[in-house]
Amino acid sequence: MLNVTVSESVAATVRQIAALEGTTISSVVERALADELRWELIRREGLAAIDEYYQEHGYPTPEEMAEAEARVDEEHRLIDEARAAIVAQRQRRSADDVTGAHDPDGGQGVA
Repeated sequence: MLNVTVSESVAATVRQIAALEGTTISSVVERALADELRWELIRREGLAAIDEYYQEHGYPTPEEMAEAEARVDEEHRLIDEARAAIVAQRQRRSADDVTGAHDPDGGQGVA
């Protein structure tokens, strides 16, 4: 048995989910807590594995970390660019649907 105090907003959400599922508040809280604890254990195991690797092979230098961060930043930039292109394409198609215009390539995205 474990007694836990949560904020009223969390309690309200738990009550709402329990009502929607037709189950008990305890069931909702137990499931959510079990899921969170499972992920926390996975996270901790991952961090321990990374630390073990670094201890065996050495920690990255500040230069290596900066290079890795730059690569990640570039990947994020490319993802953002691709998402923006998809949104623009969808907006063009929606505008074409409204105006009755059609893509000359039949919507294949080929010029």
